[in-house]
Amino acid sequence: MERRKPTYGSAVRMAKLISILARAWRPVSVEQIAEELEISPRTAQRYRKALNDNLLAADEGEFLRVIKEGGKERWFLVDQEEILSATSSRIISVYVAKVLLKFLEGTVIDESLKEIWTTFTGKLPPSRKVALELYDRKIMHTGFGRKSYEKQDDVLAKLLKGLVQQKKLQIHHTSYQTSKDKYHVIHPYTLLLHRDTLYLIAHAEGYGQVRTFSLDKIREVVVLDEGFKYPGIYDPEKVIDGSFGIFEKPGAKPFKAVISFKEPLWEYLTTRSWHPTQEFSKLKNGSFTMEVHLTNTEEFIPWILQFGSEATVLKPKSLRDKVKEELSKACKNY
Repeated sequence: MERRKPTYGSAVRMAKLISILARAWRPVSVEQIAEELEISPRTAQRYRKALNDNLLAADEGEFLRVIKEGGKERWFLVDQEEILSATSSRIISVYVAKVLLKFLEGTVIDESLKEIWTTFTGKLPPSRKVALELYDRKIMHTGFGRKSYEKQDDVLAKLLKGLVQQKKLQIHHTSYQTSKDKYHVIHPYTLLLHRDTLYLIAHAEGYGQVRTFSLDKIREVVVLDEGFKYPGIYDPEKVIDGSFGIFEKPGAKPFKAVISFKEPLWEYLTTRSWHPTQEFSKLKNGSFTMEVHLTNTEEFIPWILQFGSEATVLKPKSLRDKVKEELSKACKNY
């Protein structure tokens, strides 16, 4: 059978294939390559074979190499071998994690991130390490209102141990409501990050139910020898279902809240995820409404108040009255 000869068009597309891979920060899927070249995946495979038949890498291996990630075949050029180990998007991803989790400086998590960073960057040649010196200017997080957990490193380390090894914990906790210190034996289920603050969702044996504990209020942790079985039916999403944030109100009946906002807030509010049930509707006068279904307003009312005269509670009346009361109290301060 006579072998199909490459055409001028094929040569151009193969050159474009090399260009696509050379510009990529990570291995590219066959489907993406086929779409950009406007060819079938089968034709793309034929191009790869033609390139490897005619071009060799310095180690005399294949010029265009293949890996499989998540069940998908991805391609990369041999001189991009480094992108599979410790450069480009992987290093940037670790650095971004370091920046975003800066409030965990001085904790066991921060130390682990530093070890991963050192491992990744340690594989780079000196010429590439120079670029790392500029990362603190290229990627930045304001850290506005950022907490610090450095003094609670021991607490966090023990919580993580109980969480990973499924060990019961005894915690010394200060109640938000009563400000009284209590001791609880808990089964740690989920370490939750909410607004740069850490919380622990756990089954509290004394209450016989799942509760949310702020890490700020946990004074001491003892890892017990006794383990627990992680419940198969447990879902952290359901624990905070109905709350605007994370503070749940077990057994509370859900209600619909409707808030009117002025037009300038449209982009800010509609491009963010505030609650699973959120729905936005534009009004004829240029303003718009936000509708959510809640069971708890503990975090919702302060959230509304931050918008001042730009927001108006339409319903329910009970929520409208609470917000009006808070605004009246604030006015009395002035």
